[in-house]
Amino acid sequence: MSRTLWILILTLVSTFSFSQTENAHLNTQLAEMKTFFLTEDYVSFSNYTHPKIIDMMGGKANVVKATKEGMQKMKSEGFILTDLNFKNASDFFKKDGELQCSLTQIITMQTPKGKIVSEYTLIGISDDDGQNWTFIDTSGKNKETMLKYFPNLHRDIVIKTKKQKMID
Repeated sequence: MSRTLWILILTLVSTFSFSQTENAHLNTQLAEMKTFFLTEDYVSFSNYTHPKIIDMMGGKANVVKATKEGMQKMKSEGFILTDLNFKNASDFFKKDGELQCSLTQIITMQTPKGKIVSEYTLIGISDDDGQNWTFIDTSGKNKETMLKYFPNLHRDIVIKTKKQKMID
């Protein structure tokens, strides 16, 4: 087997084992979302954005534009996202016809001062019992703040405090 194929297989296995949840659809969609983001396919990436966020931003085109512009600005300032992973899926909660869970999102970024790893909560929401998922990136906001914008979140959803550290 070619070296490239082995690298691809190892990458997929590590991605799935790292983000493993009880829901195969969630695992697959997290891997797809990660790939779209890292390859800068923001149109496909936006398909995983929760509809309320799309509405708050005035439509999918605005979400794509804001994501692209934000990432370009970060790059121009020397901040380059190098990896995105997920771990610690919470229990699944049902509320008003939605299946909800939270995961720890791990972002690795090269900065002008070195490499930094940030961990904070990503919320997954499915309105078709786990077949299709959209996501809310908390960007390190606390549970009270998230409940103001998303009052339909289950009271037991876990939203952890943002952690950040420099690495070698």
